[in-house]
Amino acid sequence: MRPKGNEEEQKTLVTFLPKERMKEPVKIIVDHRERSSQVVEGLSRLGAVLEFKSLKVGDYVLSDDVAVERKTYDDFAGSIIDRRLFEQTRALKEAYGRPMILLEGRGPTVRGITEEGLRGALISLILDFEVPILWADDSEEAAKLLMTVARREQRGAMREVALKDRRRPKTPDEEREYIVASLPFVEAATAKRLLSAFKTVEGVFSAGEKELMEVDGIGPKKSRRIREVAAGLYGVKPSSDEPSQGDQTGRRGP
Repeated sequence: MRPKGNEEEQKTLVTFLPKERMKEPVKIIVDHRERSSQVVEGLSRLGAVLEFKSLKVGDYVLSDDVAVERKTYDDFAGSIIDRRLFEQTRALKEAYGRPMILLEGRGPTVRGITEEGLRGALISLILDFEVPILWADDSEEAAKLLMTVARREQRGAMREVALKDRRRPKTPDEEREYIVASLPFVEAATAKRLLSAFKTVEGVFSAGEKELMEVDGIGPKKSRRIREVAAGLYGVKPSSDEPSQGDQTGRRGP
């Protein structure tokens, strides 16, 4: 008889494995400078739908909350020397809720930096910046890791792949746009349209589903998710078979 503890551990591990293929294709936004990389070739072979854009931060956007900065071993070492690493990591954290660093490849110590320096940078990313590091031996494994994270994030269509690669706002209007763009499925352009329609942040958050759908780019799924976030009780998981609060009524801003 297998020990009970092993059975519980096995059940926990199984939850990370997909029971069935996703009905919707996995979409990944890729920085245009990665277009010729072998990682992109690997993602294409795995069936990912790739959209190339000029990203301000990160190399791969896997959901509205997760973006990944990919670095080869040599580039990682070089970014420590020229101080790019921590600036890029700080920008990632400002733009995305759960950024990651993907380190691809291994090799001998790069000239100009010691093994202790490399270890120190890795530890700083994890402990000081609280950014996890994914380590892949080659481009094929890197593509599989990206695909696995993207599939997990997009399962059940709970998260849309959306760019939020913006720096901190400097004006009151930029602050309002920043707040509204933090809603599910809302990018910067959509945030501006919502604020133009409802005039205030309060107006956007108090609008009902039908009112939200009057704004260009907001459909039933997006309006429902916005209402779930704006009106749902903190710590209470919304029921999928019940309408979200405020789905019929709402109030426009002045």
